[in-house]
Amino acid sequence: MMKLAVSLVMVAAFILLPIAAFGGIRDEKPNLIGGELGGKALIYSLSYERYFFNRVGIGVGAMGFAVSEGGVGLFPIYLSLIPVGDRHGLYISAGADYANASNWDEVSGTWLGIYSIGYQYQSYSGFFVRPTINMIYKGDGYIVLPGVAIGGSF
Repeated sequence: MMKLAVSLVMVAAFILLPIAAFGGIRDEKPNLIGGELGGKALIYSLSYERYFFNRVGIGVGAMGFAVSEGGVGLFPIYLSLIPVGDRHGLYISAGADYANASNWDEVSGTWLGIYSIGYQYQSYSGFFVRPTINMIYKGDGYIVLPGVAIGGSF
């Protein structure tokens, strides 16, 4: 099931990649910095994305919190694709979360897969908002979470 989903995302990315040649708002403001509630890092995250083409970019994020006798951190790394639209567009993402937790051996050093789909609004002044539905999985187990990212672009 997961192999099929990964294959479909990759095929869609390669089919839609030629669309990236058209200019747009992410050519003028290719860097996005923001925060996300829910989403790729489960609870919250701070993130940075860089669009190398108007429609294709990569992102990284970080989330952490303290627990008794240690801490927990999730670090999403992902490919972002906006196949249609400019200011208003469909948002698709695939990547992985690196999980690290002191005193929690089942989680520490674990990679989790992430898929996201949603809507992105990016204004010409730089503001962006992105509500998403996110699937985070490991093996055959998965959870589906809503998320919303808000930030600025430059």
